[in-house]
Amino acid sequence: MTPAPLSDDPNGRHRDPMTGAVTEEALLHFLEAVLAMAEPVGPQVGMLCLGIDGLDGITARHGTAVRDAALLGVADRMHERIRVQDLVGRVDGGFGVCLADIFPAQAVAAAERLLRCIRAMPVPTPIGALALTCSVGLVLSRGGTDQAPMLLDRARDLREAARRSGGDSLVTSLQGRPG
Repeated sequence: MTPAPLSDDPNGRHRDPMTGAVTEEALLHFLEAVLAMAEPVGPQVGMLCLGIDGLDGITARHGTAVRDAALLGVADRMHERIRVQDLVGRVDGGFGVCLADIFPAQAVAAAERLLRCIRAMPVPTPIGALALTCSVGLVLSRGGTDQAPMLLDRARDLREAARRSGGDSLVTSLQGRPG
């Protein structure tokens, strides 16, 4: 069972006003609840961190309006492609996704689909369609002693490893899986 995402947020305290993704704080609360319900066998809980490659350069060259359009375009693609039980949140300058009740192969496939989708579909911006790539880090947990902030930090570290390796890639902590 998965906790319901935040649907009533009349004051907008739990959502990023630009992208509609939940705040990092709300994502961590959701992740903590999902981890608390995780079973020792079967599906796991995934935490995915995604950063747009070269976003700082895009901002420096074209300004915040183009950066915001890029973030919104990526957020739209993420919201369109995640399952109803998953939750997209803003993490650092990018995004995080809590993947509730998911098997390792499903989590890797979901992350790879997001990478392909973002790569294949340029986002509309004030300067025209902009092709983007992303770096993604993915970790899985069965709950237990794992805490939400620790899981998020591990996913961030893997996202940075993907970025350092040239970007446009996925790095996971799964044994025997390509990263």
